[in-house]
Amino acid sequence: MRLKELVGKKVINLNNGRELGCIKEADIILEASSGKIESIVLHNCREKEFIVIPCYSIKQIGSRVVVVDLE
Repeated sequence: MRLKELVGKKVINLNNGRELGCIKEADIILEASSGKIESIVLHNCREKEFIVIPCYSIKQIGSRVVVVDLE
């Protein structure tokens, strides 16, 4: 899946059911040695200025929603 395919999806935290925001413009953090995506940075969230979402925290990607497991 490409990052542009995630644009427009809502991000929901599995732990508390809260909507963290919507993926609009996102930055990515790459692993230097492999060039693989390590994290997605979600900007302008409801609770914080930004949230870093590690790729291992993404549990499900649906047609409209991305479910993440963040504490």
